[in-house]
Amino acid sequence: MTQLTDLRKELADSLSGLPLNTYTHIPGRLALPAAFVMAGSPYIEQGQTFGEKLVRFQVVLATQTGDNQSETSALDELIEAAQAALEVDEWVVELVSAPYAQSSNNAEFLATEITVTTLVTFN
Repeated sequence: MTQLTDLRKELADSLSGLPLNTYTHIPGRLALPAAFVMAGSPYIEQGQTFGEKLVRFQVVLATQTGDNQSETSALDELIEAAQAALEVDEWVVELVSAPYAQSSNNAEFLATEITVTTLVTFN
């Protein structure tokens, strides 16, 4: 495995205590509620010291389908729980995007993206 793959797994594992399905990739079929990890932008950039790189990921949180009020409330709860879990595992939470409507498996649900970073020295 690559270091980037290992980081994706660590990131997904950080969310394993939350009541959702976690994926280390963009799934072909999404089981809701869910979180999946994808590359952020910029993905890799120079860190603060020689040889160190800043790696950025997007964690997409998606609620179970339901009425607007329950989806909004569920997403707020997921955001707060995810931020806390990520920070405990020393991921730097840069930002949380505004919620947006997303479709998958012929269903529409509410989602948001959490941008996280970590410093890495690649082998």
